[in-house]
Amino acid sequence: MSDREEHGKLIEREADLSEMLNAIESEGIFGIDLEFIPERSYYPLICLVQVAVGDRVYLVDPIKVKQLSDLWKFVHNPDVIKIFHAGSQDLAIIYQHSGQTPRRIFDTQIAAGFIGLGYPAGYGKLLHSLFDLTLSKTESFTDWSLRPLSPSQIDYAIDDALHLLPLYQKLEQRLIERGRIDWVWEECKLYEEESYYVKESGREFLRIKGAQGLSRRKLAVLQAICLWRDQEARRIDKPPRFILNDNILLELAKKPPTHPGDIQRIRGVKDGQIAGYGKHIIRVVGEALALKDSECPQWPSGRAPSKADVLIADLLYMVLKVRSQEIDIAPELIATRDELQRFVRKNENDTNLESGWRHQLAGNELGKILSGAPLTVTVRDDSESPVSISL
Repeated sequence: MSDREEHGKLIEREADLSEMLNAIESEGIFGIDLEFIPERSYYPLICLVQVAVGDRVYLVDPIKVKQLSDLWKFVHNPDVIKIFHAGSQDLAIIYQHSGQTPRRIFDTQIAAGFIGLGYPAGYGKLLHSLFDLTLSKTESFTDWSLRPLSPSQIDYAIDDALHLLPLYQKLEQRLIERGRIDWVWEECKLYEEESYYVKESGREFLRIKGAQGLSRRKLAVLQAICLWRDQEARRIDKPPRFILNDNILLELAKKPPTHPGDIQRIRGVKDGQIAGYGKHIIRVVGEALALKDSECPQWPSGRAPSKADVLIADLLYMVLKVRSQEIDIAPELIATRDELQRFVRKNENDTNLESGWRHQLAGNELGKILSGAPLTVTVRDDSESPVSISL
């Protein structure tokens, strides 16, 4: 029996799903990974689903097996543990296909950050660090939509998911030994919030780089064009940037066009885009320009950090990095510089540092420092004597 036959099974018919589904129900835990192509369609195209149960990997071909609702139900089932590595994109795609929020997710990338293995750490790096395993990279950029799958692709896909459960077991053991397993489950609860997957309709324009400097009227133009672009992309099943990229949208907002010639002057716009979309752009821009001033959107309010706020947040970040090194937790999991600036401005209100494991680990101490408590930071290195700094 070949290694491929021993550890993996390719499923190309719905009738063959029952063995995998029964195994999941029996085990109560499985690892899952998706191979997908994001750049060709409005929603990423799932090309392969790798499901690790026990010591086997089932390769489900969603191009041939169209109905995967029974598998997605297990992702939603809170009684079944699902193991992902860096699961954000995969879970978002599963939500798009199932319409159900995932439950009981364990992300090995997040878990690794709680035991000093770095964050974000790659899957291959963790396997090499914990098991001295080296994964093949021969199919890293393969086109997973092509059929039939090659033997090399199948071997790669099996190997990619085969180690998810052993990795979970190893990480879980170390987390339990350090008393941190509950912190990881708490952090992975983020994946159970529907707001994590649902875009706030009509607010996507705020994510475009450079939008913050626009007037309210020009923000209205940008918002209108973004909404039109998203609707058109959904209609023809293409990524929104396939219609027009963000730079072009920003230029259209800065200089609202009133006829197709105005669009043609923008660098990067192709003749075909003007012919296909020109009249629609002119229409939505005109509607935005006709809005009352009070109907135009505005940039979300919020006081910009002062120089003092930035300096204090940088000091707290230094303390955070030292404390993180002492207890082997990636500082990025506790707080970013932006979060610390908000923490400084609001003194613990409306930040993750005010509750849960973050408050226990860092928020309480940082809050005392802001209130004037004396600060002593000790930096240790195996090769040198520790250096202490008191403020």
